[in-house]
Amino acid sequence: MFNILGSTILAAKLGDKPDAGFPPWMILTIIILVAGLVAVMVFIQRYKRCPSNKILVIYGKTGSGAARCVHGGAAFVWPLIQAYDYLELEPFVVPIDLTNALSLENIRVTVPTTVTAAISNQPGVMQNAAVRLLALSRGQIQAQAQDIILGQMRAVIATMKIEEINQDRQAFLAKVNDAVSFELEKIGLYLINVNIRDIDDESGYIKAIGRKAAAKAINQANIDVAEQEKAGQTGVAERQRDTRVAVADANATADIGEAGADRSRRQQVASLEAEAVSSETEADAKKAEYRANQNVAEQQARNRSESASKKADGAIRVAQEEAEKAAEEARAEREVARLNAEIVVPANAQKEKVVIAADAQKQQAIKIAEGQAEAMLAKMTAEAQGIQAILDGKAAGYQNLVTSCNGAQHLASLLIVEKLTDVAAIQAQAIQDLPIEKIVVWDGGGDSQGGISGLGQRLMGALPPMHELAKQVGLDLPEYLGKTATETPKPAAEPEA
Repeated sequence: MFNILGSTILAAKLGDKPDAGFPPWMILTIIILVAGLVAVMVFIQRYKRCPSNKILVIYGKTGSGAARCVHGGAAFVWPLIQAYDYLELEPFVVPIDLTNALSLENIRVTVPTTVTAAISNQPGVMQNAAVRLLALSRGQIQAQAQDIILGQMRAVIATMKIEEINQDRQAFLAKVNDAVSFELEKIGLYLINVNIRDIDDESGYIKAIGRKAAAKAINQANIDVAEQEKAGQTGVAERQRDTRVAVADANATADIGEAGADRSRRQQVASLEAEAVSSETEADAKKAEYRANQNVAEQQARNRSESASKKADGAIRVAQEEAEKAAEEARAEREVARLNAEIVVPANAQKEKVVIAADAQKQQAIKIAEGQAEAMLAKMTAEAQGIQAILDGKAAGYQNLVTSCNGAQHLASLLIVEKLTDVAAIQAQAIQDLPIEKIVVWDGGGDSQGGISGLGQRLMGALPPMHELAKQVGLDLPEYLGKTATETPKPAAEPEA
């Protein structure tokens, strides 16, 4: 059919007339049939049915987000603008080897667990799986689930005490289910089952609890055995007592019957024969002997009964003492285990925490000291460099001054002259705080040097002379600064004639 259609189209393009046996309407019909057949085949191929154990994910231009998920139905996948893939819903097992998880009491716990999970078919969660798990293999999905489950189990264990984890496993499983399910749904997974294989801790606390429970059960069993033995011995003593009472009752009944028979016989014999006196005497003697023997037998039986009762009471007290001793030993072991769990284990944990904190403080102090030492070294190096630069500058300046003054002698004089102002200021500072309220000048007015005009010269004379001050430091001032006046000795007076 396709060959005929092709030859017909080719003939039409080349301008040839088709065969007379194929009219135009027939060719058009064939073309329509072929187009319809192709459309049906395309529709059949692109119409995808989703099995019950898979999720059909249609992505591309879906008009409903990043992907459209179909479970348990069918959908048409448009060619070119859409594509599809499947997500497997078979459950998979994730082994969780959780070790060294810290509990609320800072005790490291090992909880090997097996988790069964699968891709969820719930609306909304399927979209998460389509977005995050579509291109991943089963091993990659298990790795992501394993990381999430490990983190959530560590978080749950950190909120519970080790005794709660061990005793109330239903509550522990409920918390794990809630935390893990919520996190797995974010990537499109559904938590089916959590199976905790065992719970253990590195400190041996759980084993100590088991030994405590076993010791308690053994002690209770010993107590029950002692109670049963006590009940058995008590029953035996009661049966022996009943036997002795029954024997004593029978003996008493026999005595009463014999006494009645003897009384009737004595009455009859006394009324019939007078010679019965001697016989009665003998009979009385025999009866007294029989009664004495009977009393002796009863006393012996009573003694044996009391002895057996005392032995039974002693055995019961011994059993009670042994049971109490075993109970005391069990309580002592339980107290030791409790003290170890409440004092020794927290003390060791606190000790380790203090040691770690002290080590951290030590390392911090060392780093701070090293930083301060480096900062101090840098500061002193910078100060030394600054002082060296100042000294180098001064040396260069002094060298230039020596060159300009044509000699170090003139330079020293020049430097002293520069410092005279500072010396005068220091001298003025030395006398400015003296309590001088007024100055009284006594002058006869005869000598012009002793008058008011010479007051300034005399006041300046009170200060250390400039040349003397320079000499004290080992320098000679130049002459243009003035000379130190030397006193001219007065001529001696001529003696009178």
